[in-house]
Amino acid sequence: MMKQSVIMSALVAFVVSFLVVMIFGTGETTVVERFSEPVGLVEAQISNFDAVSVKQFTEGGGVITITNTDGTETLTQSQMLDNNIIVVAETQGAALTLTLPATSTMITLLPNAGDKRSWMIENAHTVAATTTTIAAGVGIDLQEPDGQNVVVGINNYAWLTCFRESSTDVVCKVDETIPGD
Repeated sequence: MMKQSVIMSALVAFVVSFLVVMIFGTGETTVVERFSEPVGLVEAQISNFDAVSVKQFTEGGGVITITNTDGTETLTQSQMLDNNIIVVAETQGAALTLTLPATSTMITLLPNAGDKRSWMIENAHTVAATTTTIAAGVGIDLQEPDGQNVVVGINNYAWLTCFRESSTDVVCKVDETIPGD
């Protein structure tokens, strides 16, 4: 009987300890977070030891459509913060220059050195030979893969990936794709 009492006490202590750790954490750097369905993430384990396990992850964001009549448009931090897809629709003229915001206004997008974010820019024009040129805002170092340029042709997409340097400057890579079918 004494043996069962000791085992039962040990089991109760283990369960109570487990619940305390699950509710209040261990004080270590590992964090387990559970997210809800709207962001498409069922469970993630994130730690400061560079180990990430993600199940059923869907990255989301809004879609903004830009229509313009004067040939130039400057994206705002708010537009880039709220949207992952930027569609350039009909504009007046054969070309649109789409300028990225200055780094001084991108503090919410990329607040820390090493932060990175990506967008997809679609040139959805229907008029032949209509282009969208991506231009750098103040403090942005615009990069392109060797042999390419920052001009996005009609019906093409560009993948824009930006990261913040240890200074407040931001480097953005523009990589255009063309229809494959």
